[in-house]
Amino acid sequence: MMPSFNPAGEEFLVVARQGIEASGAVDALDSLGWWDLLTHLDDPEMRMAVFAFFRAQGGALGNSSALGGLLAQPFLTAVGLAPGDAVATILRDRRRADPIHVVVGDPAGKPLLIDLPGRGAALIDLDQVELHSIDIPGYLQLSHTQVQSAARRTTIPEELAVSARIRSLTLGRLAIAMEILGAAERVLEIATEYATDRDQFGRPIGSFQAVRHLLAWGRTDCIAIEAVAHNAIRLDEAAPPDFIHVLKALAGRNGRRTCERSLQVLGGIGFTTEHDHHHFHSRILALDALLGTSAELTYQLGANLRETGVHPGFPAAVLLPASGS
Repeated sequence: MMPSFNPAGEEFLVVARQGIEASGAVDALDSLGWWDLLTHLDDPEMRMAVFAFFRAQGGALGNSSALGGLLAQPFLTAVGLAPGDAVATILRDRRRADPIHVVVGDPAGKPLLIDLPGRGAALIDLDQVELHSIDIPGYLQLSHTQVQSAARRTTIPEELAVSARIRSLTLGRLAIAMEILGAAERVLEIATEYATDRDQFGRPIGSFQAVRHLLAWGRTDCIAIEAVAHNAIRLDEAAPPDFIHVLKALAGRNGRRTCERSLQVLGGIGFTTEHDHHHFHSRILALDALLGTSAELTYQLGANLRETGVHPGFPAAVLLPASGS
């Protein structure tokens, strides 16, 4: 069922946040008709709605199978399966041990889509694998599994998986950037509220220039992520080749910066386990580690520059929408 409200507007973000806070992210996916939106990723408004959910989930510290569902979508489309028929894992290749597959959020009983680079992809029923929880703060539900060769049932041949794999990585990095943005915005809101309420020397600490600078820098960091992410959503497959690399690297770096600046504003209370700051900070660190950290991607961008001599900067004509659009 498609949403009855404008999916591209701020209304969707607000409704998504309310739905996650009221019933949880898993139920919100269904009530918002989010799975149906995945069949309309060629529509700019629908794309904006799809990724607005991740922004809302980051701000509410929600857990769902949204990232896995989005990662799986290009593979499922290639073989005519419906959105949500499987949840993709994230491959973590370990040089001296068998690779592990990370599941983000609650798979909600859905089969796992296992990408096997060079061999296609496989669908595996959830009861055929053993999931091990990864215990980290931040209310981010992560688990991992090692899939034995005997359990793999290849259903998507490599010739179809090649292009699906590239598209999946692009969508996944964009989704993670939006979730980092949502978490960073919320932790900045918490710091701003504290600076307004906390008095020192007879006046709110938010009136002090040093605190104002920290909050302003944090807001600038968030706006930078938002601007680049919205361009990535608008341009979609027309974006320059390294654009998603830049976005994911920027989101990881700026998300951490926002947490660090907010912690300075919060002072000693921000270090306590009872405070929410560390939950958002931990979530941002965990999200940054998925599908390429900011450090790894920045290094790749620099290596590409050295090897090709082509600067990763993007012309304004590409990034700025045409007049009237």
